[in-house]
Amino acid sequence: MRNISLIIMDTMRLDAFNEIERRRGRFGKLGFGSLQNCIAPSPWTLPSHASLFTGMYPKEHGAHETRTVKDLDIDNIMLRKPTLVNDLAGLGYSTYGISANPFVHPIYGFGGFTEFVTESYFTDIIGSVVEVADSTKKRIAKYRGEYGTNAIRLAARILREDPNLFMEAFGGAVVHTPKAALKKFRAKFIEGWPLEKGGRNIVRYVRTVNMRGPSFLFANLMEVHEPYTGKKETDMSGETSFLKRQPSEQLVERWRQLYSKAASMAYSYAADIAEALVNRYGSDQLIIVTSDHGQAFGEHGFIGHGVFLYDEIVRVPMLVFGATMDTAPGRGFSSLVNVRKLVLGYARYGRVNMGALSSRSVRSECFGIQHNMAVVNGIDREKVGRNDRYRKRVFR
Repeated sequence: MRNISLIIMDTMRLDAFNEIERRRGRFGKLGFGSLQNCIAPSPWTLPSHASLFTGMYPKEHGAHETRTVKDLDIDNIMLRKPTLVNDLAGLGYSTYGISANPFVHPIYGFGGFTEFVTESYFTDIIGSVVEVADSTKKRIAKYRGEYGTNAIRLAARILREDPNLFMEAFGGAVVHTPKAALKKFRAKFIEGWPLEKGGRNIVRYVRTVNMRGPSFLFANLMEVHEPYTGKKETDMSGETSFLKRQPSEQLVERWRQLYSKAASMAYSYAADIAEALVNRYGSDQLIIVTSDHGQAFGEHGFIGHGVFLYDEIVRVPMLVFGATMDTAPGRGFSSLVNVRKLVLGYARYGRVNMGALSSRSVRSECFGIQHNMAVVNGIDREKVGRNDRYRKRVFR
């Protein structure tokens, strides 16, 4: 049937994955081949996934941050290039997507799926008590960049500047405070939030979805991504390294330990999905398991991901399963940019050419800080100014 599946363990760094696989070996037992020199083309989600889907580096596809364009500026940062989803649909594939990451969503340009499910567990738990329709989310993104989930200040600003948007967005909004409170209680005390971020639901979806072959399946698991403690005063975020007051080494060590637990959960969910696919479709399929970027915990003086291109952030696991897999992975480094070539080669010719993943040289790049630091309290403006710039790292 030539089914194809792409499973992302969001924020999984290579060394963390290797340690878990060494102890548990589930992917090896399933027959996956592993590449140890895979480089993410960007240190954060949106441009890295855009490269994965388009086969282009961020500078080529344009879906990346700059000094003036930040992550919530959907109109200017969204992906506008054709993707492997469009390619596969043109080849007669049914395409299915489920994502727990709010950036990997049709609103950010990841469209074209026959069926796309937003696994909203992650955003529901940390989000606002006011939920607006998908049709207006894109238009209010710039205001969210200033006020986050403060519904009162958000509404007041939109009412003052764009009364029509206010009526459309908040007139049809759903205030779900009791529902949100119940979900947060259940998540924390029953389901394991903040380490559990919807992975169980994604595994359940994959096991039950009725895919009409040939099919392409995409799944994004968010367990390894922050937050880790679930408490604002003790949690890391994309702003942590740019705050004037830096966390203690004891707190950073606590984050490392929680990251390891979360990585183990994501590993289990990814292996559960892979095992379910192998049991259902056998060896005549292509399954790719990888990550979009890693995470730093004080290495090189940086905490989190984005901005910098250290090994801890851009070296990611890459695992491939397929009966027709060429055991020679090719020389040099592999890159998420080359996944599109591998997928389309398999869809057209029925062979898993591992060499397609490798190039003599690959690169990772960033164009500044992805978050809008201007609205963050306690920020070190000088440090932000020094680091909000273009970077490139070439691997040969």
